[in-house]
Amino acid sequence: MTKPSPIHSAITIVQARMGSTRLPGKMMEDLSGYPLIWHILQRAKQVNADGPVILATTNLPRDDVLAKEAASLQIPFVRGDENDVMGRFLLALEQFPARWVARVCGDSPLFDPEFLNHCLAAAAKTQADVVKFRDDRPTLFQGCEVVSAHALHFSRHQAPHDPWSFEHVTAWAMRNSEQWPDDLKTTLIDPDPQMVRDIKLSVDTPEEMARLRRLYDDLFDGENIVSLRKAAAWLAEVGW
Repeated sequence: MTKPSPIHSAITIVQARMGSTRLPGKMMEDLSGYPLIWHILQRAKQVNADGPVILATTNLPRDDVLAKEAASLQIPFVRGDENDVMGRFLLALEQFPARWVARVCGDSPLFDPEFLNHCLAAAAKTQADVVKFRDDRPTLFQGCEVVSAHALHFSRHQAPHDPWSFEHVTAWAMRNSEQWPDDLKTTLIDPDPQMVRDIKLSVDTPEEMARLRRLYDDLFDGENIVSLRKAAAWLAEVGW
């Protein structure tokens, strides 16, 4: 496997598309005066990566609007096969080689930049390829994770036809890293106990979008991102 030499320590890649089946066009849904993708990209800018935030979208015409939104925020983008999200990540790494990737799902508008910063620091300290929780307890830290660029290349090399990893980019490495200790170094972390809660925060339906709007109506100040911890406190008081 020939890979470009890293230029950056870390980059942040946001995966997003307009072709959602349950909520078509959701990335441009209005949320407190801005499209959903705007909020996602603003959060991604809070990740402490020395490389850029990159939007990874598809090459379909319906996703032109997402590329245009990224460009308006001076965020570079790559475009590729709608059915191969992993391929889009590898394309981003071709253009912006890095040691680690902070991955963000576009349907997770409450993903936590602080959590990604913690994972990046843990990866750098231990030179890990995969950073994951010690157990499978559900947490509010959803829609984002950190893996090395090597982990993505290794995943594609070992499982080139795995449909799960085509869509869920880090899934193969997260699931199999401890079976390949000589190739993928794993660092295990523990979640903040206050954030161990079983609540789905991603947006896939009109009902979930409506709930998110209620949260933003109460917490968004028009400029700064809504922190996950403030959202967690709101959820505890108001409910979801």
